[in-house]
Amino acid sequence: MENIERASRLCLSELQKSCLDGQDAAQLKLQDWLKRVDHNLQEVKVMRTWVQIPLCLRERNATDFIRTGLHPRVQLKNAELEKENKQLRKEVLEQKLLLLEYKSSTEAKLEEARVREENLLKSNKAFKQEMKQQAEETQRMMKQMMEMFQKQAQP
Repeated sequence: MENIERASRLCLSELQKSCLDGQDAAQLKLQDWLKRVDHNLQEVKVMRTWVQIPLCLRERNATDFIRTGLHPRVQLKNAELEKENKQLRKEVLEQKLLLLEYKSSTEAKLEEARVREENLLKSNKAFKQEMKQQAEETQRMMKQMMEMFQKQAQP
């Protein structure tokens, strides 16, 4: 029965380790993604150039200012970065979903293992109790038999 308890504990510790490893991997992926986003933002800041424009914008539309005020290369890079950012957000959401699914399935498996361990411990306790009672009964019967033999041996 001790082997079963050890096996249960080993199973629980392996499940916990697996869960933690998965969380660490997801966290590293997220940190890598954030570093790439930061790097891309730094690129945009370096590439940003402004075209000479008049200080008074009353007669101009703000959208015209934005369209003509930015260098076309920066606008293209911004569009690419936005597209990549959307893709990365999608990937992060997918990773979060997978992590949540993994976490919930792991928690369910851990709970199931805990219940099994509790049941094993209860059945082990009941078995020990039953064996103790049987041993006591056997000793009582042996004592009665010895008393019977002693009575028969006496004239």
